[in-house]
Amino acid sequence: MNLNSTFLFLLVIAAYLNLYLTFNKIRRQKKKTKLPISSKEWREKVEDENFKSWLSNRERLKHKRTEDSNP
Repeated sequence: MNLNSTFLFLLVIAAYLNLYLTFNKIRRQKKKTKLPISSKEWREKVEDENFKSWLSNRERLKHKRTEDSNP
């Protein structure tokens, strides 16, 4: 086997190895885990929690103002 045949053989092995690694990379990317909640639902949940917190703080401040004004 001459030198050109050896290099050709190594080139073929490298090409198949590259193809195999690329295929595995693509296959791993497709196996993403499904999140239990979507980003839209998460954003709505956070906004709802923030709104409820804002309402409770508002009520607390109203009660505090009425208590301060009635000594």
